[in-house]
Amino acid sequence: MNAALVSAMLGLGLAVIMVRRRSVAILLLAAQSLVLSIGALSLTGGRSGDSLVASFVLLSKAIVLPLLLYALIRRTREVRLVVATTSPLMRLLGAGAVVLCAVTLVPPLGLGDAHTEHAAVALVLLGITIVVARRPVLFQLLGLIVAENGLSLLAVSVPGGLSYVIELGALFDLALIVTVAAAFAHRIHSQLGTGDSELLRGLRD
Repeated sequence: MNAALVSAMLGLGLAVIMVRRRSVAILLLAAQSLVLSIGALSLTGGRSGDSLVASFVLLSKAIVLPLLLYALIRRTREVRLVVATTSPLMRLLGAGAVVLCAVTLVPPLGLGDAHTEHAAVALVLLGITIVVARRPVLFQLLGLIVAENGLSLLAVSVPGGLSYVIELGALFDLALIVTVAAAFAHRIHSQLGTGDSELLRGLRD
């Protein structure tokens, strides 16, 4: 895949961990998913029709999932700001350390493109970092999707591509995760009046 597109995906993932507003984070995630689908489409030349179908599946994910997430934030408006435990700069430094580890420690994965390999693994680790570092439930959900985008980047970059059946299965799994997580987030918000997952630490039997 084009190195500029891969770098753009990584940069958008880093931006997600920094921003404060949920709507901006969803927009960044939509842009990242769109860049992934464009990169996948650029690789379809010379491949089977399955790769083209997989690319359109990724494009549909870039459109449908953000719409679902925007619908979720409209139903779970925050009455007050969820204060982050760390500053945006500290989160960026932590995420940068994760990316650096991915670049220096991950062995070759056989794709023939070290930049894509490192970026894909970095996105998976970055998604996990977002889940750990951000308190709002929606941001934790976005972290899972960022990690899944990293896996999709690996899938479309495999020489010859992977079957669209795998991409459809991944999309189904992701839609299921989003549905369950959205219901969970809405339940937390209705009970606590906020999506701050930190409040769950105070729950006792």
